[in-house]
Amino acid sequence: MPKGKNNPFVEPDCEHNGQEKKGCVTPGPGEVSRGCPYAGSLAALMPIADAAHLAHGTAGCLESGWGKSGDRAFFGNLSGFGFCTQLNDQDMTMGGERKLLHSIGYIAESYKPPAIFVYATCITVLAMEDLDSVCEEAEEIWGIPVIPVHSPGFSGSSANMGRRLAGEALMDRVIGKGMLKREKAAEFNINLIGECGGAEEAEIIEALLAKAGIRVLSKITGQSGYEEVSCAHLANVNMVVCSRSMITLARKMKDKYNIPYFEGSFYGEREIRFTMRQIAFHFGDADLDKRLHRYMRKEEERLRSELAPIRRALKGKTAVLYTDGMESWTYLTMLQELGFKIAAIGTNRNAQEDMSRIRERVNEGTAIINDCDDGQILRCFRERKADLMIVSGRNEFVPLKERIPFLSIAGHRRISYAGYAGVRHFARDLLGTLEQPVWKMSGKCAPWEG
Repeated sequence: MPKGKNNPFVEPDCEHNGQEKKGCVTPGPGEVSRGCPYAGSLAALMPIADAAHLAHGTAGCLESGWGKSGDRAFFGNLSGFGFCTQLNDQDMTMGGERKLLHSIGYIAESYKPPAIFVYATCITVLAMEDLDSVCEEAEEIWGIPVIPVHSPGFSGSSANMGRRLAGEALMDRVIGKGMLKREKAAEFNINLIGECGGAEEAEIIEALLAKAGIRVLSKITGQSGYEEVSCAHLANVNMVVCSRSMITLARKMKDKYNIPYFEGSFYGEREIRFTMRQIAFHFGDADLDKRLHRYMRKEEERLRSELAPIRRALKGKTAVLYTDGMESWTYLTMLQELGFKIAAIGTNRNAQEDMSRIRERVNEGTAIINDCDDGQILRCFRERKADLMIVSGRNEFVPLKERIPFLSIAGHRRISYAGYAGVRHFARDLLGTLEQPVWKMSGKCAPWEG
């Protein structure tokens, strides 16, 4: 981290700071096996699609997901390209600052982006590159914001810490630099800060709030543009969506711009109702409060009538979750509202805040297995006679190999489960999975096995 920066492992608004050992635990050698801070920062800032994203390091630091067309915003394709300085052995020995300046100039002159994000990598730290000075020089030459993101893998911890460091870069160099156009002014403005599971989820949340007369000013870690994020300081309220990895950004915006923040979720009727009431409370407008309650009542009545037959079919079914991160607790409310019993939850890399949210949403009979392996979750599934396994990420191969009914809630799914429309999709997917005849067929022995 550059000089003058606070320790990123200590966050006053995190729950675990009230304990004797304050702050996030700095990992030891060999403890980080999934993701790194650089990857986390990249994932957080890549949705700013009209800006250019330049990795200052080797080509191996670039991830294979750069070129996915589905990740490119309609108004700009720059986030779909992988810009990299491609440092070689000579650059590592002699220094790559001139090469970095040349790369920034090539991007500025060829693509003319509104801003360029430059990411430090492990090589940057080893070669002791002065990233800030090069970015300042580039700004003077080409006249566009060049933002250094200090989140090399050597800074420790995981991708969550990288998202927090990305928030630091936004707070220092982006937020507060823009001004809204007069025709875009609105009475109720809100920012979405956190992890949106793709562009579709952010669009669903934005449309849901728009029906109640609330405008989403900027989506930080959701699909957005540079100008949109630079105007985030003009919002009335910040909402931290599902993930607390960027809680530092929300706190600093509260301290600097006096913007209050709260945590919200749009997965399940109870979660949406609680979130809407929080929004009404923070805006403090009587007409908005009535409008929100009227909208919620209408949607809940419609949802109740549409899902009545599905709820009857799902009532009493038992589910086991084998998930990580926010996906371990986000869907618990929806499952219980649809009549499911949660038998067990297996996790591997959850933060303390994630574990506390799991305990808030389940009954005493639910087994919570931390540092869970495949054998443990399969034994639990069979012992508790569960009907379905909810999985995410690489965990989906476990029930697939064992021929167990499962539903994958990984981020790459085509349909989002957020909002009232998401509850409908989720209920239909659950019922469709359980009624698939393939599970009965796959459970039988082959003819040659007797």
